[in-house]
Amino acid sequence: MKKLFYITVLLLWTQVFAFSLDENEMKKIALDPMWLKLLHYDVTGKSSVRDKSFFLDEEGAVDAQKELKKTLEAYSVPFDTSNVNQHPRCRFPARYFWLSSQIDLPNYSMIETECSDLENWKLLKQTDSISVVFVSGYLGNPASAFGHSFIKINQAQNKENDLFDTSISYGALLPEKYNMAEYILRGLFGGYQAAYSDKYYYNQDVVYSNHEFRDMWEYGLTLSNEKKTLFLLHAWELIGKKFQYFFLNRNCGYKVSEFLGVLYDEPLIKSANIWYAPIETFYRLKELDAHDKGSVIKHIKYIPSAQQTLYEKYKTLSSIEKKVVEVMIDKELKALPKEFSQLNLEQKSHVFEFLLRYFDYDLGTDNEALTSKEKEYYRALLLERLKLPINKKSAKKRIKNPIITDNNEPSYVGLGLNRSEYESAVVLKFSPFAIEKEGQNHLQGDELITFDTTLALQNNHVYLKSFDLIQIQRLKTKQMPFDESDPFSWNLHIGSEKEESRDNFVDFGMGMAWDMNEKVKLYTMLNLSAHTQERHYRYMPNIGLYSNLGALRFSLGLGYEKDIQEKIAEEIVNVDLYYSVKEDLSFFVKHNTRGVTETEFGFKWYYH
Repeated sequence: MKKLFYITVLLLWTQVFAFSLDENEMKKIALDPMWLKLLHYDVTGKSSVRDKSFFLDEEGAVDAQKELKKTLEAYSVPFDTSNVNQHPRCRFPARYFWLSSQIDLPNYSMIETECSDLENWKLLKQTDSISVVFVSGYLGNPASAFGHSFIKINQAQNKENDLFDTSISYGALLPEKYNMAEYILRGLFGGYQAAYSDKYYYNQDVVYSNHEFRDMWEYGLTLSNEKKTLFLLHAWELIGKKFQYFFLNRNCGYKVSEFLGVLYDEPLIKSANIWYAPIETFYRLKELDAHDKGSVIKHIKYIPSAQQTLYEKYKTLSSIEKKVVEVMIDKELKALPKEFSQLNLEQKSHVFEFLLRYFDYDLGTDNEALTSKEKEYYRALLLERLKLPINKKSAKKRIKNPIITDNNEPSYVGLGLNRSEYESAVVLKFSPFAIEKEGQNHLQGDELITFDTTLALQNNHVYLKSFDLIQIQRLKTKQMPFDESDPFSWNLHIGSEKEESRDNFVDFGMGMAWDMNEKVKLYTMLNLSAHTQERHYRYMPNIGLYSNLGALRFSLGLGYEKDIQEKIAEEIVNVDLYYSVKEDLSFFVKHNTRGVTETEFGFKWYYH
């Protein structure tokens, strides 16, 4: 009877507490944008969290007010001594932290003493700042081709070496075995679950910088202590909870923006019905920073990949240092060349520092995979370097690279005029993601364009002039004479063009590229293509030139295309010129000859 009495009193108390708010007050809080953000409600009016454990009410995923009511009722439920850390005040500290600023929660404490797991969570005590990191695209994985983003939790004790800071990433939960076709299809149509996960930043550095050789940009955020606390408490609630993964619009970029949304009154996500690229988060932060007069972004740090760092280090070597390095690598580090004796102590330091860095780059960071001979070489290099004095000039030199958000934004619409020998037409162009080789970006002649569409208006008739499903170009130039990484350049173009009739095609080429100087690249390729129009199978040897002159960038391509079966040949000329009028506006001229000569010019406006 006594137990029943306490339960009855408890139920009455929770009801009185929960309903001390009238219906209008309850509804107002339930519809507050912050409450909806904490529940991860989206434009559908439902939560995107698929984990039932994330909700206290059975209908909490579809009814924010019922979830609010249950959350308030649960506040005063006594702690179960057999499992105190499962109490709602231990599981959902961000909810109560925010609610405490909206209503009077009796005897509220941010961390209850009973919540031992939360109280022992080091990030709450040690976090100094929060950053968001953009990782450049990686063509080895379709899901990473458009870049990646993650959150970095910086701790004060790691300022000298941030590898032991914490990173929070979002990604699909993949089975141990899968094939690429399955991965793409299930990723496109929501066939995978996904979750936020936390790990040392070291793991991100190993994968992105040292294995995939991807550059990163870290955007440090300016946050009040209150915002920082809210974010960390919400991370406690969210890590490990399941979502549904969609490659195009509910990917890492979208979910990082959604997570960061609790920090800002203005929405970080403007629109993501069909497409959301990870870089959009960073352009939106830039917008908010400009609007709030620099109070959003604290700093931007460029983090070059291990490969880029090695290339830049090689450029700093003198000619004699380069010669010594080249001979030693050619002889597999077994002998010192005669030129080594001509080096002073500082130059010897440069040589051994470079060789140690090259050793890491060439063999990777997995020491367990090294042979005994390779380990012996490495120890010998290290010992030789330790014999030399500290080189004060060998301190880390910052590698210059454009801030990623100073590039053209990823989407564009364009308006222009197309003229050929026989007709003229007004053209409307658009693409949801276009990093063009002639655009203002950091890729230096590379490009990645998807769903690039050109509509033509002629004689009051609108038709699809061209559609590029995907267009990729990768110009790989040799930065060091002894670099044995993949030396090939390549391109891929899948699309459709309206000539006399509709021609759908797949075009792939491979070849070599060279740096003529810092502003000009030269390349040559052999392309093979398949077409639905007559002359179905073709090959084309071609050469090209890319030049970056700052605001003015252009490319030139010359080819000789032959039909494999009928031996019909055709000269191909492509000229593309872009001039950046301002950050989000470019003037373009395209001229090409493929049987018919066409010239197209106009303006492109970039946005996200």
